[in-house]
Parts: sequence; C-alpha cells; structure tokens
Amino acid sequence: MNKIIMVPTTHIDLAWRDGAHNLAAACETSGGEITGDQLKMMLGRGERTLVRMDSDEKIVGWGVVGVEQLPNFRVLYTYEMYAPHGHFESFFDELKALAFSLGCLKLRCAAKPAQARLYHQRCGFTPVYQVLEVDL
Repeated sequence: MNKIIMVPTTHIDLAWRDGAHNLAAACETSGGEITGDQLKMMLGRGERTLVRMDSDEKIVGWGVVGVEQLPNFRVLYTYEMYAPHGHFESFFDELKALAFSLGCLKLRCAAKPAQARLYHQRCGFTPVYQVLEVDL
C-alpha cells in the first residue's frame, strides 16, 4: 500500500537522517536556484513541506511540496522529488488526495523536457507555460 506522509517541521532533522538528504540531488537539476542545505533550512522554517513516500511500510522516496494561492484557484506545487525506482506515478492518487485535502484544485510542477514527457505519459500533466531566463 502506498502512502504519502507529511513530515512536520519538528522532524526535518530525523527525516534528513532517514534519507531526505537525497533531495539535494533533485536540487542539482534546478540550475542553481537552491541547494540541499538551503532546502533543509526552508523546510525547517515551514516555507515548504516535506513529504515521505512509503510503499508497504518502507520509505521509497521523498518530495517537497507547497501550496500556492493564485487569484483564481489554489495549487499544490511539487518542487523537488527523489524516488529512485519508486515509481512516482504509483503515488499520484495519494498526491491528488493530499492536494484536495489542502483545498487545491490543481497540481503543478516544473520539469525539464524529458521529465515533462514522462509526467505527461504517466500522470496526464500538460504544459501551462514555459519559463525562460537569461543571465544578466
């Protein structure tokens, strides 16, 4: 049975020791937006929420989510995910249930093209818009 468990801010250090530190690898794909240490600090301050992915009582992955209240709807945004061989799509129903329990009408994430194709194929995500940048 798959479960997503929200980790309280008081337990970030324990979760980090239990494997959440691997989220630093997910941060490396952000293009320098955030490091693993910075992510841990944000989680400890409650700026984002750490979730643990369990399958049959075993930890198979970690994720970082946050709620964004947009003018026309509320969104659960997935910022980072670390679930090697955890088959993230098998947790999609639990993620939707978590979003709904938080009053959200939509799920969003940022992804590079290969990830976006995978998320589209396995979970039905579709592009909203593309984020571009230029160094100054």
